[in-house]
Amino acid sequence: MSCALPDSPESKSAEPGRSRDRPPGGTTAPARASGAGGVAGASPGTVALLLGWCGVAVGISLSDGRYSPLALVMVLLGCLAVAIAVAVPSGRGGRGGPGARAGRGRPRGLPLRAAGARLACASCGIVVAAGPILRHPRYYAHGPAATAADVLAAAAGLLAGLTLLRCAVPPGGRWAYGPAHGRAAGGRVFWAVLGLALAAGVATVAAAPQPRIDVFHLLQVSTSGLARGTNMYRQQWAPDRAGYTAGGLFDVYPYLPGTSLLLAPFRWALGDVRYGLLAALALAAVAGRALARRRDVARADAVAGHGSGVEPDTDPDLRVGDPGFGAGGHGGAAVAAGLLPLLVVVLPESMYALQQSWTEPLLVALLAVMVWAVAAGRTAPAVVAFALALASKQHVALLVPLAACWPAFGPRRTLAAAGLGVAVVAPWVIAAPGDFVDDAVRTNLGYEVLNHSLSIPGWAHHFGITLGFGATAVVLGAAYLLAWRARGGAAGFCAGSALVLLALDVMNKQTFFNHYTLPMGLLVLAVAAGAAAPPQRRVENRSREAPS
Repeated sequence: MSCALPDSPESKSAEPGRSRDRPPGGTTAPARASGAGGVAGASPGTVALLLGWCGVAVGISLSDGRYSPLALVMVLLGCLAVAIAVAVPSGRGGRGGPGARAGRGRPRGLPLRAAGARLACASCGIVVAAGPILRHPRYYAHGPAATAADVLAAAAGLLAGLTLLRCAVPPGGRWAYGPAHGRAAGGRVFWAVLGLALAAGVATVAAAPQPRIDVFHLLQVSTSGLARGTNMYRQQWAPDRAGYTAGGLFDVYPYLPGTSLLLAPFRWALGDVRYGLLAALALAAVAGRALARRRDVARADAVAGHGSGVEPDTDPDLRVGDPGFGAGGHGGAAVAAGLLPLLVVVLPESMYALQQSWTEPLLVALLAVMVWAVAAGRTAPAVVAFALALASKQHVALLVPLAACWPAFGPRRTLAAAGLGVAVVAPWVIAAPGDFVDDAVRTNLGYEVLNHSLSIPGWAHHFGITLGFGATAVVLGAAYLLAWRARGGAAGFCAGSALVLLALDVMNKQTFFNHYTLPMGLLVLAVAAGAAAPPQRRVENRSREAPS
């Protein structure tokens, strides 16, 4: 099983007059992948991933990431869409499937796929445009800066959302993008939206200089302590408990040290770690856009996959001129491809997450750099980026098996990244092993189930039902099995990783807004890398005389 790959560049340089169904050397043509063309082909899997993103986004924004029955239903519907995208092939190259020909050069299911692409574009546009208008909790923000943040965030969401809605207009419609529009138009909107979102982020930080949440204080104090050589696992976040108004953790650092190491320069230079989180959001969006624009994502995956006999899809008809959305298309397709990476920045209530200092943007940015670097053939930066993610938050370790199963990254680089991550963490473990275990391990394992956790255990707790680790293990095991089926390419790694983390979140004892934003970011990367994860047939070498 392998993730669908865009057509390889080599397919366009076949010998003149030779049928693409029988390439040189007598090798049978690879079966068409269910997600062939990835974003460009607007495969059903791509559509399901984007609809899954919309479901989770709506769910976490309904109650600021806290439990409500409707919020949990929307999150679960989003998770179901992602599971379907990863698990269910959207068609095989056999007779009668969506890959079957209807006439010359066009897949039979193309109109339905185009409608699905427009549905996904429109859904994302509505969620992004309406989100900052309908939901903009201020909490600790106040004054003119808070108003400016609301206005700027709404402007960013409206510009991105309305542009995506325009991309969903069928070709020939009054507001449809014409063939003359393409990357340039998408690029202008991308940078305008990103600029508005960054301005909103700066205003948010100014409007809430001292949010009363433990995460902000432990990051501020721990990063300051790094400059003095203070061990974060032996610090407390205020002189005494009486003067500590943030609540929550007072003398516990629940993360791995990479989080504070990465944010420390922004604390030292600008006085607030949230500027580092804002920069991480921008980096994630830019890396996602660069990933979507690369034509060699498929090439990297294909080269890595040759050893297992898996060939990428080589049908250019599913890419060029498809009325879906993607870097290989034109008009609204190209504009949409340039905008979709912005979903990591303009998700509903993104400024609320920034105000609270939640650290998931760091992980999204590091994983985005990792995937982009692999696609670009720069494996050393990819190893470093994954190592830093592993050294920043504990649950990134869940992605280690998936990285090892990604042929373009592989077990050797995964082992190197894990070793480098351990080396980053080791000084704190050696200096104070007991404090490290208490803060980074036991604290996280010992959390109680909360009624307002946006998860199934939180829901069950309302009825006096306690779900133990066994239920979580079963759901995680099923997610890993589906992710294993999706292995093979960059999109498969991202989509499978998103599914595993969503499984953890919905079965965790304490899950809130920020926890879901990491798998949401991975869904965006999966779409940028080529989207869903369908199976492909193995190719079989035959002689020229063998019957077809």
